[in-house]
This record gives sequence, C-alpha cells and structure tokens, in this order.
Amino acid sequence: MIDSLPPPLNRAPGNGQEWPWAGGLATAFGAERSWPRITVITPSFNQAEFLEMTIRSVLGQGYPNLEYLVMDGGSRDGSVQILEHYSPWLSGWESEPDRGQSHAINKGLARATGEIVCWLNSDDFYLPGTLEVVGRLLSRESGARAIAGHVDKVYLDGREPVRLEGRYEGRRQLLEIWRPYQMHQAAIFWRRELTEEIGLLREDLNLIMDFDYWVRLSRVTSFVNVDRVLAGCHYHAAAKTGDDYAAYHAARRRRVWRYWGSPARLEFWDLALRTLKNSWWPAWRG
Repeated sequence: MIDSLPPPLNRAPGNGQEWPWAGGLATAFGAERSWPRITVITPSFNQAEFLEMTIRSVLGQGYPNLEYLVMDGGSRDGSVQILEHYSPWLSGWESEPDRGQSHAINKGLARATGEIVCWLNSDDFYLPGTLEVVGRLLSRESGARAIAGHVDKVYLDGREPVRLEGRYEGRRQLLEIWRPYQMHQAAIFWRRELTEEIGLLREDLNLIMDFDYWVRLSRVTSFVNVDRVLAGCHYHAAAKTGDDYAAYHAARRRRVWRYWGSPARLEFWDLALRTLKNSWWPAWRG
C-alpha cells in the first residue's frame, strides 16, 4: 500500500498549476476483500512532458496490490530522471533502446505477474478510483474477463475536455469498417490469462496494434462495458493520433479484411459487400 508520494519534479502538463495526486491516497481501501493484483505497463519514449503525471496517476490510486512497470525506450529528454525519482515506488523500470511501443508493452507483459493487466501510455492518466473499479469488476469471483470504460480527451490549450464514450458492441461491429468502434485503449483492462491464450501484441503494427488486439480478444471473450470515465488522454500534435486519427483509420481500413475469416465463408462476402455499399472500398486491400 502506497501511503504517500514524493513531491513532483515538474509542473503539471498544459495550463495546470496544481498537481493531481499530490500526496495521499485517492481511495481508502478496506480490508473486506483480497484485492487482485493489477499490472500496469507504461511504454514511453521522450515523453518527459507528460510522464510524471502518468506515473503519479497510477501510484496515487493507492491500490493495495499494484505492480507498475515503466518500459522506456532510451529517452534523452529527462525521462530517466523522472524514473529515478519514482524508482522506490515502481515495481520495475528500464530505459534502453527497443523496437517500438508494442515491443515495450510486450516486454512488460512478459514480466507481468498480475491477475489483471493493461497498458497506460506515457501521455495518458487514470482518474482517481479507477483501479479500485477495475479490481472489483475483474476479480475472479466476478466472472468478467475484460472491461471497457470511458476516456476524457484533454487539450493542452485549455479547451474543455471531450468525453469519449467507450462501448463494446460485439466482435462483428469491430469488423464493420464503415461504423466507428468505441473502444478507447486507456480504459481497457483484461485478465492476464487472456494474453496467455492469444499471445502478445503484434510489433509490426505501429498504429493499430490495439485494434488488432481487441479483435483477437473478441475471439475468446466479450468486454463488460463500464459506464464511468476511467482515464484521460492528452491530445497533442506529437502523438501518433495527433492528426485526428486519420492515419489510424487509414491503417485500419487497409487491414480489416484480414479479420473477416475465410473467403469460403458467407460472412466474409457479406462484410465485403456492405463495405462496398458504404463507400469504404478504396484501398481496402492496400
């Protein structure tokens, strides 16, 4: 159990002057239950502007059975100093060159010992109480194996955050490229045995490795929808989705047909024809 956090090294990102999770626990945990271990993995590379807020949002949950791993890709922007500052409160961290974000996450998943796993990018953060909700909903007794919640999209220029509602509507909906799916990575958590079933993230998919993973998970489980904001994500030009997700959606369009199954099955051609009808055919096999 984390009783307090050290003083922050830096100012909060954006226009924020006051640090959240400044000292004590975000949530008071009772002893009425045995809390499942949650492993949170943060991949990071040259994100010192946001990294400290990410770390504090995880540690400040006060979750009593937390394993927190930060996998840095060899940053040269002050990230290592932040990691050294919080090292006593982390379960493990490293800073060395890697093959990209998916590789960093996979290294964390390979080390994870928690019953529940997730990753939180180094420019995102959890809202207070998130891990308590996750621990309750994904305990072994609940029977749930994966959950999806809402995310607040936060702008650095002080604009009001935008609520991104998270909702799993079934595997078929993920494959219908003409319909936007509403699953937001920072608010998705799953039981580690699912990773043991389906494997690690694909390292060759730079933009849509999360979409690929949700589709693979949907083959073996459903997601329980949680009507609560669990995380926030900073929207900024340097992010992979800083083009308002244009490249992400283009990559998804190019690959989605690969998840449709065998062309010998009726569903493949039903999805293909509906894609054509809804004007998403260009570059579908790029």
